[in-house]
Order: sequence, then structure tokens, then C-alpha cells
Amino acid sequence: QTAFDVLPQMLNVTYTAGPEVPTGGRSLQTGNGGIVHDTLISVAGFGIPTTFPESETKYIKKVYGLDLDSPSRGWRELPDLPGARRQAHAAIAVDDRLYVWGGFSYFEPYTYRDGFRLSRRGRRWVWTAMPDLPWASAGSGICAIDGKIYHFGGMDYDRKRMRTTADRNGETSHLGARLLVFDTARPKAGWKELPRCPGTARWYCGVSAAGGKVYVLGGLSGRDNAARQHCTVVDNWCFDPERDRWERLADLPIASGNFPCGRITYDDRFILLVGGYQYGKVLDPDGSVRPPYGRPYKHYKTKGGCSDVLVYDTQSGLFGRADPLPLNNNMP
Repeated sequence: QTAFDVLPQMLNVTYTAGPEVPTGGRSLQTGNGGIVHDTLISVAGFGIPTTFPESETKYIKKVYGLDLDSPSRGWRELPDLPGARRQAHAAIAVDDRLYVWGGFSYFEPYTYRDGFRLSRRGRRWVWTAMPDLPWASAGSGICAIDGKIYHFGGMDYDRKRMRTTADRNGETSHLGARLLVFDTARPKAGWKELPRCPGTARWYCGVSAAGGKVYVLGGLSGRDNAARQHCTVVDNWCFDPERDRWERLADLPIASGNFPCGRITYDDRFILLVGGYQYGKVLDPDGSVRPPYGRPYKHYKTKGGCSDVLVYDTQSGLFGRADPLPLNNNMP
């Protein structure tokens, strides 16, 4: 048995294979997207298998849409994402519009601040520029409550190191613990910073909204820590916009992270953390490191991603599980 197996079953999930994204035979890593007008949208990402270091052409800015009412028709191309090719960008659908910010690539300027909104006008899909983030960020978490978008954490990359404690110039401290809000009804007002999370700075965390609150679960540290390596982050937090304060929750039952898009809120109560990865160390809020705990479930007994689907019940404060993925997936 794994640590995942002994968790209580909270939700039952059935998986059905869908049509593959038409990326020319390459797998797609760390893209993002959302659902707009019953269309599932896939935005940009990183094509693999490849040889590292990558040529810029391995990144895509292609955007694909899948009509969920007629999935058998397959994916179709939508207008390309404006700006640079990228991966690990944040994306969220609000009121039938898709918002995208940030991301990174292995080419200057490496990490991005720019943002865009995709909407449908009649039969046309149109991108519109949005206010930049206050600082460059990739792998951040994002969710929405009542038309307001909450953007949490992320990392900065400068070709040398991925950083969450501060940006490459040391100007934005606690980069991976900062929380921003953007009101989609007042886009010209731009971003406003809210109180920082007292927990571990992180990227690739599960950020979800439930019951009018923002939940931050798990994640990954940068390499700017005592261990000088990527570490799993296990401390979890809840931000209440009404009280403007953070509250610590129970840690993850298994040391795992990397949930950039693999987070879903069901019934405004249950948060699903899909797939992920367990690194060789855990980084705690006080900056100390320790060994990982709990053996994740893997559909295939190989190195790489996990098949766990962890479930957090925001009402009871307990963790459980759903049926695992029928594949291993890191950073879904």
C-alpha cells in the first residue's frame, strides 16, 4: 500500500480518453487554459520530447479549442497567444473570458509579466492586452471569486536559477508568497497587492477558491534555499478576503506538489490536486529542510510524475482521495 491508498475515498471519478491536442506529434508540457463558451482551450506550452537546452521553436504560442458539446470533432486552432512563446503561465476563465499572465522560457527575458484576455465576438476569437503583473512571475497559482482574480506565488528565472525567495535582482522579496487581486470589472485599475502568505514561498501550487476563500495547497520551492535545490512544499493556507487574513491548514498527507493546472474545485467544497511529483527534500516555512514523507501512488512503476488525486474537504479540513489517474502526470 502507498500513503495514497490508506486515505479515505471522498470522491468517485471516471476517466474517459479524449482527442489528442494536435501538436505535430510532440507531447505538451506546462501549458494552461480554461473553459469559455463550452470550449476547452489549451494555450501555449513546451513541446517534448526534445534535447536540452531547447531551441526557441520547441515552445509554442498555439491556442487550440475543443467544443465540449461535440468533442468528436476534435480540436481546432484559435488565434495564437500574443507576445512571446512560453510555458508555466497562469490562466483562468471568468465570465466566459480567458485571462492569461506571465510564464517563462529559456530565452531572454526568461520570465514574463504581460497579460492577455481571450473572448469570443460572434464567431471570432479575439485577444486583448491586459495590465501587466507588478513583477515577472511563472508557475503561479490563480483562482477567481465574484469576478476578482487572485494570483499567488510564482518564481523568477534568469537562466541560472529558478527563484521563489526573491526575484533575480532581490527587489521583490518573498516572491513566491505574494498575493495579488485583479478586478475584471475594473481592468484599468490593474493589480492590487494583498497581505503576503506567512508560509513557504512557492510555485506550481494548487490555488483554488471555495466558499468565498482562497486556498493554497502544496507546491515547489525555487533553488534559492538552504538545500540549493527544488524542494516539495507541504504547508497549506487559506486566505479570507473579507477578513484580509491568512490561516494555516493541515499539511499535505503526502509530500507532493506541482499542481499548476491540476487543481479543481467541486461543489464549492472539495479541492482536487491532480498528479504531481515528490522531490528529494521538503522545505518548511522556517527555511529548514527535511526528507519527504509518504509514498505517492504511480500508475506506472517508473520515475516521474504521480497518479494520485488528493482531495481536500474545505468544510471538514480533512484530506482524502479520488480515483487515481490512469497515467503518471507531473505538472498537468
